Amino acid sequence: MESGQARAYYEAALSALAYIEGRQPTGRRFGAEADARWSSFKGDLTTADRIDLLIRDADAQWPAAFGARTVFAKRAVAEDEPFGADWEPLDPVEAEEMWRARAQAESPASPRQTLEATAAAWDLNLTPFDPGTIGAAEKLVVAGPSAIAAAIVAFHEGSDLDWIDQVTVVATPPAHRQLAAHAGALLNATKPARIFTAELATAKPGARLLLSDDATDEDAANARELAKA
Repeated sequence: MESGQARAYYEAALSALAYIEGRQPTGRRFGAEADARWSSFKGDLTTADRIDLLIRDADAQWPAAFGARTVFAKRAVAEDEPFGADWEPLDPVEAEEMWRARAQAESPASPRQTLEATAAAWDLNLTPFDPGTIGAAEKLVVAGPSAIAAAIVAFHEGSDLDWIDQVTVVATPPAHRQLAAHAGALLNATKPARIFTAELATAKPGARLLLSDDATDEDAANARELAKA
């Protein structure tokens, strides 16, 4: 994994955490109250540790929605461990710069803005995608960041829809996987979402395919096979 990928991952995670804190303030993540708590607690810990602790906390609340294990498909890492023993946290100086930038930036105000911020962290440009009307009993196979984002927004705006039960995402690049992972928090899921790399996805007979042009060729091919199986 390149250092740029780790930075993108952390920037996207902080943007999503900022939206969640704005949606339901806890006083534990951002703001003066959170800063005061951290100052009294941190001891020798750094801002890099603070960010990792916030991600651990959120990944426990919304299973597999924030951890690097999900984003980077670290299958050897235990399901309840967001990072794994070989994970390299942010450099303390870089973490401090990132934290200050996040504190000064405007927080996303909606799931759509959160997903756009996630995409921007990875230098992705989401394009318009129409998922159509989604029924409560319908099964979906989704691939491509624009399709993933549009489907998440549709589930947020819909009623009687269950992302965990209805959706299988085929996503191999970490950027695509982090978009899909954030669905857990944005939709308040209590179970991990189904996010598979191309080689691990399993057939979903009768599922409808949502495929955007920005999917990788491998993910697109596998998603088509899954949906028609």
